[in-house]
Amino acid sequence: MDSRLYWIWLQQVLPAGSRAVSDLLDIYGHARTVYNATPDEYKNAGLSDDLCRRLADKSLNKAHRILDRVLELGDWMLTPEDALYPLCLRHCGAPPAVLYARGVMPDLDSTPAVAVVGTRHATREGLLEARALAAGLAAGGVVVVSGGATGIDAAVHAGALDGGGITIVVMACPLNVDYPAENADLRCRVVASGGLLLSEFPPDEEYKCDFHIRNRIMAGLSQGVCLAQTPGRSGARITARLGREYNREVFALPGTLSGHRYDGAHKEIQGGATLVIRATDILREYAPMYPGVLDLEAAEAAQRLAEGQPLPKVEETPKIEKPKREKAKKTKRLSRRKQVEAEIPPAAIPVAAAAACPDGASEAAKRVCEVLTSEPQPVDLLAEKTGMPIPTLLAALTELEMFGCAANSAGQQYKRT
Repeated sequence: MDSRLYWIWLQQVLPAGSRAVSDLLDIYGHARTVYNATPDEYKNAGLSDDLCRRLADKSLNKAHRILDRVLELGDWMLTPEDALYPLCLRHCGAPPAVLYARGVMPDLDSTPAVAVVGTRHATREGLLEARALAAGLAAGGVVVVSGGATGIDAAVHAGALDGGGITIVVMACPLNVDYPAENADLRCRVVASGGLLLSEFPPDEEYKCDFHIRNRIMAGLSQGVCLAQTPGRSGARITARLGREYNREVFALPGTLSGHRYDGAHKEIQGGATLVIRATDILREYAPMYPGVLDLEAAEAAQRLAEGQPLPKVEETPKIEKPKREKAKKTKRLSRRKQVEAEIPPAAIPVAAAAACPDGASEAAKRVCEVLTSEPQPVDLLAEKTGMPIPTLLAALTELEMFGCAANSAGQQYKRT
């Protein structure tokens, strides 16, 4: 019989995120052995009455249905008996019996992974910082892990793609659930670029977005956890706490002291997290453990590029000759702006041609690019025109800025360049 069925069975009879998986594997070694054990053997092993009752259900019908559905979707499974199941995840205290996967699993036993997490309600500055840091980490050879949510998570995955590296999206729902919907295109790009989507939830099953369960996987997969923009109350701090429980290094990006948007990151630094500014600050921690794997120069170059990608050159705007005016009787003095408007017809004012949206841009970025004009527009107006949520819109605008297709004016007003 396909051994994957026993792992699915074990996952189904235990609560999601259960620490009992680790205890059972310590006793029996394999899900098949757990399945074949008798009630008396469970009791003799010192298992609780509740756990004995759960393990007494030996039906594999649901496991068959789940496996068939996984194969039908073209996905695959990762279990503790697989060679690519990372050792760091296996020993995290609550290893998943099954992870459902889409894409390519990197060898995390020979390549370090770092989870970068933060708030879903990020500012533009927070998004830019997280994206640039992730670009540097990915270019430097680190596998970048995050939770696939809107805000910082989305910026992190996009940054890893910018850096030409590998990113893993750990989802809080089944792989065939389009959540969050605004990141659907990003998830497709992750898989297409050689990255990976992971979930502990089987397809088509009822689920609850339990971010604690998802966060323990992110911490378990990674050698370190880095907090980007994180307020005082944030699920990202749960990931940091789990990282400490698993003996992972915890890093944090500092930010402004006003507005409380970085309070969580600052508290983590006060509690012992390593303050970092550059991706190389993190890479230096792991370079001795992974000789020849990490490239600090590439990381710094990628982060600098992401922070300020050079804009395309624009022809110098020709000077406009003012038409000579005949002397006239004194009238009420017009403002300088009114004079210019009266003297120069609108058609005579040159406007720089808008930069074309590059082929590599996401669908969201292309949609935003279509509504940008040479005149600055506020974010709320752009959200109304595109029908996008603000976080998705800001992520797309950040992407366009990095391509040199958009510029930010005062008061978060954007225009095409």
